[in-house]
Amino acid sequence: MAIINTLREKMGRFLVIVVGISIMAFVLTDLLGTRSSILGSDQTEVGEIAGESVSQEEFANLVESIKQNYMAQYGVNPNEFLMQTIRNQAWEQMIAQIAYTQHFDEAGIVVSADERIDMVQGKNISPSVLQQFANPETGELDREFLNQVLVNSDLNEQARVQWQMFENGLAENRRMVKFQNLLQKTNYVTLAEAQQEYNAQASNITVDYLYIPFIAVDQDKITEVTEAEMEAYLNENKEEYTVEESRSLDYVTFPVIPSAADSAYAQQELTRLRTQLEESDNDSTLAVINTEQGQGFGTYDPTALPTDLADNLDNLKVGDVLGPKLSNGIYTLFKLSDIVQGENEFVRVSHILLKTEGLSLAEKADVKAKAQKLLTQARNGEDFAQLARQNSEDSSGPSGGDLGWYAKGGSGQGKWDDAFESAAFSLSRPGVVNRLVESQFGFHIIKVLNAPSKNRYKVAIILKELTPSDETVDEAYKLAGDFLLNADSYDEFVNYASEKGYSVYNGNNVNANSNSVGQLADARQLVTWMYGDASIGDVENFDLGDDYVVAVYKGKVEAGLAKLSNVRSEIKLKVENAKKAKYIQDQLATAKGALSDIAASFDATAQVYSDTQLQLASNSLPNVGTSPMAIGKAFALKNVGDRSNPIVTETGVVIIDLKAKSEPAAITDYTNYVNQVSQRMASNTQIKLSQSIKGKAEIVDKRYKFY
Repeated sequence: MAIINTLREKMGRFLVIVVGISIMAFVLTDLLGTRSSILGSDQTEVGEIAGESVSQEEFANLVESIKQNYMAQYGVNPNEFLMQTIRNQAWEQMIAQIAYTQHFDEAGIVVSADERIDMVQGKNISPSVLQQFANPETGELDREFLNQVLVNSDLNEQARVQWQMFENGLAENRRMVKFQNLLQKTNYVTLAEAQQEYNAQASNITVDYLYIPFIAVDQDKITEVTEAEMEAYLNENKEEYTVEESRSLDYVTFPVIPSAADSAYAQQELTRLRTQLEESDNDSTLAVINTEQGQGFGTYDPTALPTDLADNLDNLKVGDVLGPKLSNGIYTLFKLSDIVQGENEFVRVSHILLKTEGLSLAEKADVKAKAQKLLTQARNGEDFAQLARQNSEDSSGPSGGDLGWYAKGGSGQGKWDDAFESAAFSLSRPGVVNRLVESQFGFHIIKVLNAPSKNRYKVAIILKELTPSDETVDEAYKLAGDFLLNADSYDEFVNYASEKGYSVYNGNNVNANSNSVGQLADARQLVTWMYGDASIGDVENFDLGDDYVVAVYKGKVEAGLAKLSNVRSEIKLKVENAKKAKYIQDQLATAKGALSDIAASFDATAQVYSDTQLQLASNSLPNVGTSPMAIGKAFALKNVGDRSNPIVTETGVVIIDLKAKSEPAAITDYTNYVNQVSQRMASNTQIKLSQSIKGKAEIVDKRYKFY
């Protein structure tokens, strides 16, 4: 791990390069080159990509490789949620490796040995290399650091493998860039396209429009929607209702949470520890032995103290104990063991800021007068926090102006203005500074909450998590077990839940790679069960750590065209709206006069609106919503006074009157608009390329069998 250690010493972390479709080529090349009919058997197959079987062994090896790099970077084991993310990353890399490599090879795209050297040490340094080995001060490549890493990679086998992985990733990324460039170079923006872009952004029109929402039509004005009409609509809109495979379940939870008895026992235990803290002469040992989190004992300056202590320093003396206090499931006990002197000086203040940036001298004088009045009010004893909430223009205003503890001299972006800092440290006791303080931001009224001090505080801290007892866990387990014994089918599940008064939750449209189900955040067990050996109607229980869950497998949706039963309510509404649109259009066929007169023939929901700055680049009308067709029809009107035919939108019908047109000024240089269209084309090319490659690869994902 020499390369990792070197990188850590220099930069604090070693990032696994993932640019575009970053590929761990050396891992995958070996794995993909050794596929066998045994590894490709259905029993050990996690999927198929572009006709090539992916075995569970090779996929697990890649997952482990990414996991090890994560651990090298962050120094911790990834939890189950992150492991699912890592598995997804590994799967995307395998798709990239297999599906894209075929196209790279067909196009004859290679990265030569000279290119590899040039990317790392030559004139055309890879952005990934620069990102990892740049001097943080200059932004330039730190060649000395890079050479040190290269030397280390020659001296250590494991470091050599790490570097080879990094370099192969660079090569695969370069192949991807070349492949994308082949397609992007086919993009060309014509002058007409640039002019069209300019006109779309620069031209605008003024319109009045009548909007008649579908809700303006009573149900008795249209015929009832039939089954045949819904089936016809579904078949006519197959692309809109093409779905991925998914499965659904219902479930009941039995939370494993501390009971009242558990809370009472914890309170009793913390009370005992409080007594020991109060009486102990060896606070550090007692705290270290008993705390479940943190170090137990430490010396803190005021900026690092826990909030409960920092807010009460004026009222605390050595030997005082605070707590126990329960917050977010954690009981906390503090003891102020000693106060010692440090080198740095600290102060805590509140302030009221009235800004003067960008104001004239006269305006600034008015602000100063107002600040002077506030200073007088504060010195006369009015509630400073309330004055700050009502008057301060600083972000601290809503919290009463409190800026917390501050170390004299400050650092970085947290450093105070010199005049402000000087005033804050000018008092020897709490109180309002008796003068206005002017900084680059404006006028400040300052109140010292805690006087300047060099005190540092030795504190014993005991943290105890409130956890459920074994008896509480057993009770939740028993309830889940009883439910399972009494529910052997979907109907029995529903009936037993109703009988016992349990809430039933839904987990609908769960795909094979979901990590969550309904309100359950970490529920892969349920997903793999549904996609594994379970049959519809099966009931099973699961231990999810904080919950016992009993679930019934409710249904399955096959990939392809959705069944009407699964989208009935949505399609029924669409068909109803189509009937209402036809009714409105028929009513408007003979309508004459002003839009307001036409609106009067419908109910009050039909309204006339205006837009004085409508642009072709818009895709919505105010009060109507998304309606690109209506925008297009509006701009198709040639002359002021022209009226459109009725236009059907997602939510109703619109008629548009053109009131005025603003033609854009003629320009001779369309370079800016050529660049905008070109950038959009480049972005679309990458998106469409990815979609096309994946679509043609005929990917079959069976990871649910193992994870």
